[in-house]
Amino acid sequence: MTKLKDIAEKVGVSISTVSRAISNDKNRPVNEHTKQKIYEAAIELGYSFKEKISPVIHDNDTSLKQIACIVPRQLLGDHPYFSEVLAGFHDQINELKKLQAIIRTSDEITGSDGIRALIQESGVQGIVAISWYDKELFELLEHMDIPVVGVSFNDEELSIPVVDCDRIYSSRVAVRHLIEQGHSKIGFIGGPPHSECMDNEERYMGYKFAMLENNFPLPKEWIINTHWNLDNSYSMLSELLLTHPKEEWPTAFFCASDMMAISAMRAVVEKGGQIPQDIAFVGMDDITVAQYTSPPLTSVRVPKYEIGRGAAQFMANYLDGQYSFLPKVLLPCDLIVRESSTYNRRLYNSVS
Repeated sequence: MTKLKDIAEKVGVSISTVSRAISNDKNRPVNEHTKQKIYEAAIELGYSFKEKISPVIHDNDTSLKQIACIVPRQLLGDHPYFSEVLAGFHDQINELKKLQAIIRTSDEITGSDGIRALIQESGVQGIVAISWYDKELFELLEHMDIPVVGVSFNDEELSIPVVDCDRIYSSRVAVRHLIEQGHSKIGFIGGPPHSECMDNEERYMGYKFAMLENNFPLPKEWIINTHWNLDNSYSMLSELLLTHPKEEWPTAFFCASDMMAISAMRAVVEKGGQIPQDIAFVGMDDITVAQYTSPPLTSVRVPKYEIGRGAAQFMANYLDGQYSFLPKVLLPCDLIVRESSTYNRRLYNSVS
């Protein structure tokens, strides 16, 4: 009796690929050419199909392009930021009607064999990488002439096309807002980019630019590298507040994400500080919960949904031959001012 393993060995693919082809898996589709070879091998080996299906595939719609969206597993599901990016991506794919996209988590793509298998089995013609970067695999994709569009890549060192917001300028706007409120000792809470060098992180670059253009020294002790861990944002700031008298605290923080800001705000309140009277906060992303914190969090509103749509549209344009390369597309952001930063220290000090 012919088994899936026999078909896989004859065609030279994995057993799971044979299974997905024969079951016509829509969520993890197999390249039509590979599926055709699997059906032909199955018939030749006498495989007994459970359902009556036609082994001949006619792929007349040559305009339909197959792309893959690769995203870290922890960013899937009900993520406050990336769920909106993915919603925009899916909606634009559905509207275009000329792209077919599959989603893979980055841990499913293990090494060069994993990326080769993805391309061979699914016929992927382009990759949308959402906050995922692997230097070795990106170089392999370039060698294979598979275009990559990055989403939420906040690293000036990376030379791949990106669809994102202008985080350097937006961070400068956020810090300037704090400066206008009378702050000069402003801390930073965030994490490093893919290169692991904070100086290459766009939000940190914008923060630093705004501080230095106003001739304010960087309070190095209060520049907190959390490595994007929310627990670190809370615990590291808690430790600093505990070991410094209140008069040595910075009067404001710019945080590289709202989630970092929210955990840091808790640390301030637990250590007896008031927001914004003792420490003001500005975050970034303007996730839904930002308006419900206590006090409501001032934040840079990032066009998350539009970023997802833009990534799908630019990949479609590239595969249609509209560009010889994919440009870096930076969408504008807005600063949404709420109570976490609306305490004018100049006015307060003059009254006192």
